[in-house]
Amino acid sequence: MKIGEIVEILIVIKDQQHTRSIEEEALIEACNLLDRLPSGEEATTYEPIKNRVV
Repeated sequence: MKIGEIVEILIVIKDQQHTRSIEEEALIEACNLLDRLPSGEEATTYEPIKNRVV
């Protein structure tokens, strides 16, 4: 699954669920963190640039 797809799913969950404020805050923070990553990258294979061997 691509990182961008995960973000989209989390946003839908946030919008559809009646979450408690702590859960909603966690969803928002997770989306914010994932948004900083390349959205087209596979979530299972992504490694930060500094750890990649080029």
